[in-house]
Amino acid sequence: GRGLLQAIELVADRETKVPFDPSLKLHERAKKDAFARGMLIYPGGGTADGRSGDHILLAPPYNVTDQELETIVSLLGETIDAVVPA
Repeated sequence: GRGLLQAIELVADRETKVPFDPSLKLHERAKKDAFARGMLIYPGGGTADGRSGDHILLAPPYNVTDQELETIVSLLGETIDAVVPA
């Protein structure tokens, strides 16, 4: 990330960076799940080749506290665990 912007790419294989099947719409599912937990994220799809690929962008304000950052990390972890296939 740069400043407080952080992008997270969701991939099926970390080594090869192979994206998940676009029909899973992980970025959309992550947006809904995060919102249900009280957090807004910027989701994006088609980032690998215009069709496949999912990412999440975080953009907290510059006056965010350490405790709020810990909450963001915790909620994001819960969201990713909930939407990414095991």
